[in-house]
Order: sequence, then structure tokens, then C-alpha cells
Amino acid sequence: MNELRQDPITGDWVIMAPDRGARPHAVPAAPDRTRRAEPCPFCPGNEFQTPPELWRLTGADGAWRIRVVPNKFAALTPIDAPTRGAEGFVAMAAYGHHEVIIESPCHNADLATVAVAQVTAVLAAYRQRYRALAASSGTALIVIFRNHGSASGTSLDHPHSQIVSTPFVPPQAQQRLEHARRHFDRTHVNLYADVLGNELRDGRRIVSTRSDLVAFQPYASIVPFETWIVPRHPQASFGHIDDSVLDQLAGMTRVVLGGLREVLHDPPYNLVVHSSPLSDENNDYFSWHLQIVPRLGIAAGFELGTGMAINSVVPERAAAALRAAVGRQIAAGV
Repeated sequence: MNELRQDPITGDWVIMAPDRGARPHAVPAAPDRTRRAEPCPFCPGNEFQTPPELWRLTGADGAWRIRVVPNKFAALTPIDAPTRGAEGFVAMAAYGHHEVIIESPCHNADLATVAVAQVTAVLAAYRQRYRALAASSGTALIVIFRNHGSASGTSLDHPHSQIVSTPFVPPQAQQRLEHARRHFDRTHVNLYADVLGNELRDGRRIVSTRSDLVAFQPYASIVPFETWIVPRHPQASFGHIDDSVLDQLAGMTRVVLGGLREVLHDPPYNLVVHSSPLSDENNDYFSWHLQIVPRLGIAAGFELGTGMAINSVVPERAAAALRAAVGRQIAAGV
């Protein structure tokens, strides 16, 4: 039977409709990432094709392991020019920062298959660039994200993530914060700790646990196999996480992405690190968290007309499949 579920984090409603998963549709083949158009601007030897480097991690051999460069086609740039909108409308300069984190010199590397040490290095680069952008004037919010596969919006196969700073807090992020603040004002309990406690007591949607982190499928997942990684002890800013939590996050991210790769045959996905605005990084009501959203379908007329998602795989079923796959990853020594 179909079911309407309310997301405790956002207040949004999601329709769980497992029967819709039986609809006939073409299943695309897994992409062949061994083939590429030459030359790839992110591969070694082609560094001249990117904007000037902002930061790099160098290996023992002197070669780079990770590079950070400005996005050549940036959505936001650190140029605060005056602007005015058309009469009756509002506009402002597209001020901010938009950087690319090139995760590996290997064109065919993947966070789902590389050694955990490389995932740790990538997450440490996330944190380093987060802190660097947090020190820039005019920055209100920092968003880190990773697009994997063409259906996720990426244009280059070479493994990379992106980090963007904005001059204000966008409405969707503001809504998420306000919802958490109202919950805290009403209950005096952090919303994310409350949700995590409920998930741990239920157990059916838990994917994996560590001493400081839990991976689970949200009760009102917006898409099949949506997965969150949340700290057990809420912390508003991703920029404040310490090395021990970062190490655990790397191991958990690696096995969760590896599990999704196994169960869904290397699906396209978006990975987002949510964090508090810089003006309120020490609040008690929010918590940074990592969200992975597989792109297994597209929004159709109902979703666009109502803002409500329809999920064809209930999270309890998705969690069971992913939990088994993660268990195999861990048993294999990942």
C-alpha cells in the first residue's frame, strides 16, 4: 500500500509508491569510464588547461595527489560589481567563489573504489577549502558537492568535487535551518539528534554505524536509496570537524559509495555536504551532514506541480540491500 510520509528535517511530504517501481522502462548500461575524449584538462600533464592552482596536496614522489583550481565556468566569482535589476525586479552581482577539487591524478579513479586513505585526503581537502573560503569577506554559506555520472549534471568523468560560497543563505537552506530552530525552541533537543535517535531505535533504515557517525536511509527519502551520514554528536559546521571524525567519515563514505555502486551498478548521484551559515556556526539546533542522492529517475509533472516527491523504493527495503552490500565491503577489508 502506498503511504504519505513527512520528512522531519524539512517538513516536506513524500509519497512512498513501491508499485511504481514495476513500471516498464529502459535500464541504461553502466557507463564505460575507461574511455575519454582527449585531452582531459584534469589529467597530469594538462595542468595548463585549468585556471591557476589555488591549493595542492603533493605525494612523497613530488607529484600532486589532489589539486584545487577555480572553476573555469564558475557560477559565482569573487568580483563584487554594482548591478541593478529591471524595474520592479531585484538583482545583485553574482559574487562568491566556485572551486573544483580534482580528487586524483588517475582519470578512472572513483571514491567508491579507491583506498580509504585517498578518500580521507579528499575530505581533508574539502575541510581545508571550506576554512579558506570561510575566511573570505562577503561569504554567508559554503556548499560542497560532488556530481557523479552524466545524469547528475557532471560534464567531465575525471573524479572531482566542487565547493561554492554564496553571499547570502538561499531560501531552501534557510528553510532547513528555520525548521531545525523551531524544533529546538519547542523541545530543547537538536532535531538531527532527535531524528538519529529515532532511527537507531527503529533500526530498519540503518545502513552502517561508527563510534561518531551513522549512515541511514531517511524515513521520508525523496528518491530510492537516498543515504545520509550524520554525526552522533551534532555539530553545526563541517569546518569544525576534527581529524578523528574526518577519518571515520572517509571510511563510511567509501563503503556506502561502494555499496551503492554494487547494488545499483554504478549509479549517477549527487553528494552534498550541508553546513550552517558562517554567521551561526556554533548553534545548538543544526548539524552538518552528508547527503547522497542517486539519480535513478526524473521529476515528472506531479512532482513539478506539487513539490512532492514520489519514491518507488521504501527506505526500509533500500537500507536492507545497502546494509548487506556495505557489510560485504567491510568484510573485504575496505
